[in-house]
Amino acid sequence: MRIARFLAIVLTLLVILTALVWVFRLPLAGWAARTAMASAGLEAPQARVTALTFDGVRLVNVAAGPKAARGFSFDVVEVDYDWRRLWRERAIDAVRAGPGALRVRVGEDGDFSIPGLPSGGGSGGNRSLPFDSVSLSEVAMVVDAPQGGATGRVNATYDIQSGGEASIDLSSDEIVWNNFLFQNVKSAAQLDLAADGAMSLSLTYEGDAETDMIAARRVFFTATGDAGSWRDVVTGGAELLSGAVRVAFSAPEIDLRDEDLLSLTSAAQMQTVFGEKLQNAAFAGIADVAFEGGAFQIRLADEGGPLALTTPEGASLTLTPQGSAPFYARAGGRETSSFQFALVSDGADAKGAADLEREGGFWRVAAPIEIDAFVSSALSLDGSRIDIEAQSNGSEIIADIGLKSGLRKATIGRLTINDAPFNGAFRVTADLNAQRAQVVSKSDCFNIERGRGRLEGQDLDVRLSEITLCNAEGPLAVYTWTGDTACTVSGEIAARDGSVRFGKTVARGRPPVVRFDAAYHPARKHTIIKGGVVNGAMTINDAVEMSGVIGEFDFELDAQGMQADAAVNRLRIAQHQGPENRLLMIAPVMASGEAKLEGAETRFSYALTTPEGYRLGAGEGVHHMKTASGETVLTLENLAFSPVGLQPNRISPALKGIVNAADGSLDGEVRLSWAPSEFISTAELSLDNISFAGPTQAVTRTHGVSGTVQLTDLFPVTTNGFQTINVASVDMDALQLGAGDITFELPGDETLGISNAAFPWFGGELVVSDATAGFSGEALIPLQAHNVDLEQVFEFFDVEGLSGEGILSGDLPLIFEGGRARIENGFIRSQGPGVIRYVGQAAEQASAAGENAKVAFDFLRDLRFSEMEVTINGALDGEIKFGMRFEGVGDVTVRNRNVKDVPVLYRINLAVENIDLIRQANISEVIKSRIQMELSDEE
Repeated sequence: MRIARFLAIVLTLLVILTALVWVFRLPLAGWAARTAMASAGLEAPQARVTALTFDGVRLVNVAAGPKAARGFSFDVVEVDYDWRRLWRERAIDAVRAGPGALRVRVGEDGDFSIPGLPSGGGSGGNRSLPFDSVSLSEVAMVVDAPQGGATGRVNATYDIQSGGEASIDLSSDEIVWNNFLFQNVKSAAQLDLAADGAMSLSLTYEGDAETDMIAARRVFFTATGDAGSWRDVVTGGAELLSGAVRVAFSAPEIDLRDEDLLSLTSAAQMQTVFGEKLQNAAFAGIADVAFEGGAFQIRLADEGGPLALTTPEGASLTLTPQGSAPFYARAGGRETSSFQFALVSDGADAKGAADLEREGGFWRVAAPIEIDAFVSSALSLDGSRIDIEAQSNGSEIIADIGLKSGLRKATIGRLTINDAPFNGAFRVTADLNAQRAQVVSKSDCFNIERGRGRLEGQDLDVRLSEITLCNAEGPLAVYTWTGDTACTVSGEIAARDGSVRFGKTVARGRPPVVRFDAAYHPARKHTIIKGGVVNGAMTINDAVEMSGVIGEFDFELDAQGMQADAAVNRLRIAQHQGPENRLLMIAPVMASGEAKLEGAETRFSYALTTPEGYRLGAGEGVHHMKTASGETVLTLENLAFSPVGLQPNRISPALKGIVNAADGSLDGEVRLSWAPSEFISTAELSLDNISFAGPTQAVTRTHGVSGTVQLTDLFPVTTNGFQTINVASVDMDALQLGAGDITFELPGDETLGISNAAFPWFGGELVVSDATAGFSGEALIPLQAHNVDLEQVFEFFDVEGLSGEGILSGDLPLIFEGGRARIENGFIRSQGPGVIRYVGQAAEQASAAGENAKVAFDFLRDLRFSEMEVTINGALDGEIKFGMRFEGVGDVTVRNRNVKDVPVLYRINLAVENIDLIRQANISEVIKSRIQMELSDEE
């Protein structure tokens, strides 16, 4: 219409100029016409006047534009006018042109122009047409494009009173416009103008359309409708036009391509929507367009089916009306859109609605979405709901998003998250100018019921339950897309229970609370995480418990691998006893140190203390995550024991009740190595003058233990064959052992094997050989007494007037049971002759008790025995029974006559409640009472 108006104005000017030179000849009129065309900006104008009257003019060969490709050309142009009206109103009555040709050029930017015509194509505006009637007949149309072109034909008649009609048809084998490739195009348009002002439009298009991302075959488009009044348009009142048009379209063959992943129509994005990889689809729908007084409205037609995108596999995305609201409406600078949608495919089952509004640079959207199921290569959901409310002033966007997610799978770079349903409410704010968006949790924290995570290429698997993720001091997440796209996440995450598996290394239990700041650069496949950890309680490979951690870490993951650094301020480490409640061999310790992870290898150094703060030692080691193997060396540095300080049972609870009240010191080195199917522990310990109560309650105290012990296993404790240590003394109440050496072994079956032990005892020695004792405290120790000096025995008991000489040997089976020690069936006999002498107060008192008693004590003054036997039975901390038998000769006084070398046999049984009675010099009374009892029995 603008082109027609422009041509009419140009022709009017031609007519005016031609009329001015009417008095001249026709060539001058032609020259005037060409001059007027050139003044209007037409390139290389051409026109020749063949007839000129006061009622009209006839021109032939009217053309303009480059001579090789004229912008327009008409064989004949005839103009009817009234010269008075022409002069006053600058208007003509009728224009008839044709046959002719019109050439349209399509620029690289998609703009249309006519060669040889000035840019803009006319004066524009809403001015009335400067003619009452126009007719174009058999005007050929050529469209030139950077690639390809089109041809067509235009016919039009118009009369201000009776109306008219116009038709155009266009076809093309191939033409490119705005990066769209159109092929096999056939299009036609028909416009009818009725005398009463009504007008009707019919438009059809069929052909193929293609871009880098999508190719649509056999596209068919129709538009039919009515409007009125067309007279408002031709008189400059186009804004008053009203009408309705029905648009129907279909594209039964759509090929989706992968080239541009950022395009909403690429196969990759369609896979994100449909949950399955799409290559082919069809699109069809019917819409009713209504306009009136500058307002514009589109409604989805009720009949003919919904607006739908479908696939050969049966997947579909359909749009339907939402109540009575239009699909799209524009009025008074305000735009709205409202619709419902449903998505169904093998990978998706979702439905929802959307309400959109835009006015004055401000827009708002609300969209509730129900997702029954969704499955794609990157995301898998079921039972989810998303509620979106967003608004924007153009450059800033604020969105409130409520999520109830049945997340089954999500892939973010190399991280895959599985089975992580959660509920949460979030606010997203975005600054499009700064190219930055941030996310915060509206309730500060939100809950994730459970979740599993796996890191591709690292053999790393994490499982958590009852997870809480909270905002940090700033936003939970920030996303920027300025150059190097990046996403940062900051917050605090905690879980009630979980497990972490790296290769064959598995940790289970309550994970520590993690405060973190993470940055992810997808283009570089680079992730950095910094943060701290607090508390937690986890078991490593069902062997070691770690809890109460306080520390910091740096983590980095790139295309080459993974590395991390950690500094631990505090960590409680304990032996895992398991459901079978294994014997606790190592007490909990507190650790601090550093660790460095490179690839799948962790190197660490540490210092150990007891929970009370007593320093134990320091060490370093390495752990191979994928094979769950590693080793460490712990150096024990001058462990000083004291009754009010560090005790051995604070290192090994297995010693509780066995070794108590220790003093002395210990140095050594402990080596541990591990793998999934084995655990090797060795140690070399140097004991320096260690004294303690025990072992077990049966031993009052052991003094001055020194020596070096090599252990080939700590679980259970096993020595490297037989070891020899030195003991200063052993106090077992009634049994006192002096300094001696013990050669022993721990075979690893929770027993102590004694190969040889020797202690000095009353001039001889007590010897143990080939004995076994259990850690439970029950044992049979076969003590053997060798060459005991009877004189030293009596000196030890220190009974007034009691002395003797002789050598004794025998067996003292020592039984430990129930925390007590006893001698059972002990037997000692003399090695050759000896003598016993007793001249104490009991002998003097016996002289007055009777003749027999006097004789008995006379023998004891100098009893020269040829054989002496003693049986011993009883607890060392209770009653001990002695059965004594003496056979020999002695001197007695009978009726004041001294008799020499009288044979004598003594049997004396003593039951001493506490061995201290002997040391209290009461033995004389005991012996006296026993002799009197024996004499009474003989009488």
